[in-house]
Amino acid sequence: MASTVTHAHLAPVELDDEGLIGPQDAGTGRAPTWVRRHAAWLAGAGAALVLALVGVQTVLDARERERLEYLADVPGVLSPLHDPPGALRPWAPSAGSLVADDATGRWAIGARYHLGGVDLRGTDPDTGDVLWSVPYSLDDALPPGGRSEFPAVWVRCTTTTSADGPLAVCAAEVSPVATGGAVTPLLVLDPATGASLATISLAAGSLWSATGSHLVVATPHRDAAGAVRWTLTATDPATGEVRWQGRTPLVPEVHAVRLGDRVIRSRADLTSDEDRVLLTDSGHAWLFGADGEPRGDVTVESDGWAELARAGTLVWTPWRAFAVPAGILVTRDGTRTAVGERPARLAVDDGSAPDVVLLSDSEAAGEASLVGRDATSGEELWRLTGTTGEALLVDGVVHVAQGHEVRALDARSGVARWVAHVGAPPVYVGTDGSLVVVVTADRTLRGFDRADGRLASVADVARHLARDPGGVDQVSEYAGRLLVRFRDGSGVLVG
Repeated sequence: MASTVTHAHLAPVELDDEGLIGPQDAGTGRAPTWVRRHAAWLAGAGAALVLALVGVQTVLDARERERLEYLADVPGVLSPLHDPPGALRPWAPSAGSLVADDATGRWAIGARYHLGGVDLRGTDPDTGDVLWSVPYSLDDALPPGGRSEFPAVWVRCTTTTSADGPLAVCAAEVSPVATGGAVTPLLVLDPATGASLATISLAAGSLWSATGSHLVVATPHRDAAGAVRWTLTATDPATGEVRWQGRTPLVPEVHAVRLGDRVIRSRADLTSDEDRVLLTDSGHAWLFGADGEPRGDVTVESDGWAELARAGTLVWTPWRAFAVPAGILVTRDGTRTAVGERPARLAVDDGSAPDVVLLSDSEAAGEASLVGRDATSGEELWRLTGTTGEALLVDGVVHVAQGHEVRALDARSGVARWVAHVGAPPVYVGTDGSLVVVVTADRTLRGFDRADGRLASVADVARHLARDPGGVDQVSEYAGRLLVRFRDGSGVLVG
């Protein structure tokens, strides 16, 4: 069979726009004519695009620097970790138990206890050098038998602001306490130099706290009928100058509450935060602003205790809550909601998510349920069970350990942003602003990107030690550094 071949005929095609590729451009390696004609415009557009991108990146970088600078002043936030993280120096027990530190990591104060007394010591967090040491006078607080009779002394400190910088206000409490109570000696000092600025002795039964630049002392006044009224006095802790005073109504004093066969002694309590002062006594909780303005009286049917919670709320827990969860959340507008939780302890709270209050209930095996509630209505927004340790709240995101994982969830909705598996229950969860820092008992430190949970660094915090210290005993923030203490009693500061 003969095959047939069809011959194709090529037809000439003429380009409509000769300016796109001209005959003179073919094979010359030169840019097309159109490009050459608009070269100046293209160069300008490219330069403008580069400048725009650089400008956007500069703005983003500036915002990130501002954010990190802001977070550096938030209590509990670590100084930026090295890459990879490592031991900065050994921890020296001679510095004493940490009782106060600077959020920006410039100073730390430790209490060094010894037989018959205690010394306050200022240290350089970077080097561990003891910068100053001040003996704490306990003479006013001694029991009738003198120093030979008190087996324990405990010092707690807080910091206040002033025009000249922060001040440390420290109180020493000794035990046993005499029947009529004990005087509480206060020491006000400059945390940078250890200079003593004031010594104050609080009468037995008086309470103290600090807010902003004020030292607040609550003093009880009892009448013959068994009622009590409290006077609150806010002063400049260094000079003693009175800034404001407040008084509570006269109320019947509750001395003890009987629950079946148990008798619980009723005790008054005074606490504060940056904006509020809360006094609790005999079935009442009186709330004042940091400026002394009264903010309400929460009265309940039975005695108990009140605690300040975030977002302008407080939680009242009657003593009967030991058997039946019957707490009361009082929101910032006065709404009362029955709850079974208490305020959650947060290792870091940057003040974001101002419309959410975080609560926690205690369950078996050290686990708890972390609960987010609306700060105005008290409505439950979300609940996460099986959490351990203290949570972090940064930029509206809650970070918390749950089993062998760390979860990041939206503070308002509870929706998970990311979940990171760490292989073992964390003994510490913190942040340096950029990373979520997780330490497990096997001495492994992991840093996760706070935005997406991506693993950014892994390190053995004991890899530079001369001998094996065993597993991790406890981890805490120490003046912006990470203090890791091991089972053999040694420790390192990590950064």
